[in-house]
Amino acid sequence: MKRWLRAGLAAFVIMLAIGQGVAQNPVNHAFIWSAADGMSDLGSLGGSSYAYSVNNAGQVVGCYEFGTGNLHAFLWTAAGGMLDLGTLGGSSSAASGINAHGQVVGWSVTAAGDAHAFLWTAATGMQDLGTLGGSSSDGAAINDQGEITGTSAKTRDVHVLAYRHTSTQGMLPLGSLGYGDSNGYAINASGTIVGASPLNSALRPKRAFLRRKGFPITELGTLGGDNSAALGINQSEQVVGWSSLVRVSPIHAFLWTRDAGMQDLGTLGGRNSAAQSINTAGQIVGFSDMSAPGVTHAVL
Repeated sequence: MKRWLRAGLAAFVIMLAIGQGVAQNPVNHAFIWSAADGMSDLGSLGGSSYAYSVNNAGQVVGCYEFGTGNLHAFLWTAAGGMLDLGTLGGSSSAASGINAHGQVVGWSVTAAGDAHAFLWTAATGMQDLGTLGGSSSDGAAINDQGEITGTSAKTRDVHVLAYRHTSTQGMLPLGSLGYGDSNGYAINASGTIVGASPLNSALRPKRAFLRRKGFPITELGTLGGDNSAALGINQSEQVVGWSSLVRVSPIHAFLWTRDAGMQDLGTLGGRNSAAQSINTAGQIVGFSDMSAPGVTHAVL
């Protein structure tokens, strides 16, 4: 889930937990935050709602609870509120990314019961992007050129691979760091993709990677532990994500650059943190545990 601050918009979106009735049964609402307006509740079309991406125009995408045990993708705008984007014929869908043109990507269950990546536009509605030969795929992010990244199962579903999708070439695999699996999480305007890939058949340790067009996949390392994942990238190839410090935990947010490598961004006093997106100004959003036990806050 799967990337929230876009260039020129000092806003980010995540879920807002609003207690309803008793504390053990909260309703979560998506929100958008800006320096001018603070935190604004985006509401829901049913049960809880969750926001995953925002563009420069303040359009937000995510999903909300639809019926019992199902999700539906939504697009929210200030003028029109929350719009249900439907599905590919199945029961559930979720939107993960949106670009400056209002093109939306995510995943949806098909009529056959498989989860497939989709591209949604106002003109065409929801389009199935297919897979790399397996039964499932997801769309994680889309840049302003319409290039998409995500993850797809390969033939016989033995492996999953990060991919780059374009309107002319379709879905192309990006490779991996060793074993054959990888996940694509973010893409910048140049088409550089970041994600994570395991190093062996046990699917761990998993390492953050960067893949430029025309170049091999590059491991970004860790902050001393076994695992890392790259979740966001801007046009300057500044990369953010999380890395374990010792073996598998705790995890800390990181900023990676070509010159300085991976830098620990610390926490707000708690044990764990993660960075999820970065814009062209170098502003980073994510979350951090606070010093009080069990308390986690969104951060900018």
